[in-house]
Amino acid sequence: MRWVAVALTAVLVSGCAGIPSSGPVQRVADDRGKPQSTVRYAPVGPARGASPQQIVRGYLDAMLAYPVSTGTAAAYLTPEAADTWKSANGVTVYAEPRVSLARSTLSDGDEQTSVVELRSTTVERLDRQGRTVRAGQDEPRSYILAKVRGQWRITNPQAGVMVTRSYYTDYFRAFPIYFFDAPGQRLVPEVVHLAVGDQLPTGLVTSLALGTSSGTLRTYVPRASALQSSVSVNDQGIADVQFSNSLARLAEDQRNHLAAQIVWTLRAVPGLAGVRIFGDDAILRAGDDRVQSIGAWGEFGPLAVDRHTYAVVGNRLVEVDGGTLKRVSGPWGTDALEAVDVAVSGAAIAAVLPGRSRVRITDRDGKSPRSHDGEGLIAPRWDEDGQLWLVDRPDGVTRVRLVPSGDKARAVPAGRLSGLTVRSFDVSPDGGRVALEADRRGSTALYVCDVLRDGKNRVTGLGAPQLVDTGVPAPHSVSWASTTRLVFLGSTEAGVQVHEAAIDGTDVEGGATGGGPLLPDVRATHLVADAGADGSAWVTDSRKRLWYLAPGRSWRLLDDRAFSGLTSGD
Repeated sequence: MRWVAVALTAVLVSGCAGIPSSGPVQRVADDRGKPQSTVRYAPVGPARGASPQQIVRGYLDAMLAYPVSTGTAAAYLTPEAADTWKSANGVTVYAEPRVSLARSTLSDGDEQTSVVELRSTTVERLDRQGRTVRAGQDEPRSYILAKVRGQWRITNPQAGVMVTRSYYTDYFRAFPIYFFDAPGQRLVPEVVHLAVGDQLPTGLVTSLALGTSSGTLRTYVPRASALQSSVSVNDQGIADVQFSNSLARLAEDQRNHLAAQIVWTLRAVPGLAGVRIFGDDAILRAGDDRVQSIGAWGEFGPLAVDRHTYAVVGNRLVEVDGGTLKRVSGPWGTDALEAVDVAVSGAAIAAVLPGRSRVRITDRDGKSPRSHDGEGLIAPRWDEDGQLWLVDRPDGVTRVRLVPSGDKARAVPAGRLSGLTVRSFDVSPDGGRVALEADRRGSTALYVCDVLRDGKNRVTGLGAPQLVDTGVPAPHSVSWASTTRLVFLGSTEAGVQVHEAAIDGTDVEGGATGGGPLLPDVRATHLVADAGADGSAWVTDSRKRLWYLAPGRSWRLLDDRAFSGLTSGD
């Protein structure tokens, strides 16, 4: 499996990381069990008498220093250019570089200048916070060089830094940074791309302090300009985060939310035990303790629940426990009403009936029945607040409704989502987003949209759907692998396979070349993955048969009867 990841420019305030263009690379497992290079690389400065092309090639190589540093790269610039170079203003990841001399001229003052052209293929672009941005067309980049004390130097460095694809693959990973929803009740992550290593804590907190890109989330963290120096970590695994702002003047609620954002964000740092948060007049305390435990503030995260897999077979609702099927207790285990889709929570069961024009809801014992009509109802979902989400498409317009604990369904303004033909969807574990599969240009595509809430935590609508461009053809049966990652089925040269990706479309794993077990070419239609957080997965195929992937094993046919409504629930 290959991680697609990019450099965060917040880390590049003090430099840019990379690897040499040749030579052996040692690999170890990082904190998520993925390989990462541990090679250190110290590029050399400009050689005396180097040609303009050699200066540009050396400059590009110098931006591949690890540990992070832009000092050597700046030595390839004129003093004026080095002073004004905005190395932290974004990252361009490139491949196939071609350097050539465009022209060499004499200025009016007999001062010689040269123009060196760089052509390359852009792989990815990041903004200064480390978020992916849409790359434009590849155009040649012209570097103008002038002589400084007889040596060629670059006068016009690009904004930000440029790094190679191998550099970015070896040294960078996707990480979550946490913000609060509108009512301030739950933490919702956004994805940034940062360099691994000693500067990771600084990069994470800097990116967090730069704020949220969402118009629906809020932050309690002071601005990045108030962040003093780097985030240091002592031998006991305690990180010190220092702000120039007053923290003593903050209300207790604000201090708690600030601490929660920083602690949850720094959980991504391997080996970290706790955090101390300083202002210019106070330290945030956790009770009487100056150290905030790295496991603190769990109340702001998603609920910890055991997930189970369910399906309907032989008109009975069954729980799929590994490779074993067992009927659920109560009437649903004996008569599932020929349900075509189901949703199961700890307290209730919802079933889409044949014809997809009605959903039936009862408690787990089959009591308190109620029904809601619709048109083309797709598989419903329960959220962490115990609300049932219904999606259908009356009169060719997608409709979203919520069914709370009471009987009455209420419409949720869907915005631009109403124009999409939705095939499957899922609510994130933290309740902050909805992932969906919808028709697009004769195939399907994945989207993510924010869940909008008011100050009382009531869902008020859905944000604009954001395309999740993973590059995987015909993605379908999407669900959440975590609060920042999606798992879905998609087409490959080996048939339909299981894939996983970050919500910004990067970091794609799985497929036919991912190194994991390959699903036989059975045209899988529905997927449940990691329901037990152990790597297990189940799919149904075009013949409605049930397949099972046990941890550390290969896919096998579990049952050749006709299954429907394969789903994950409480």
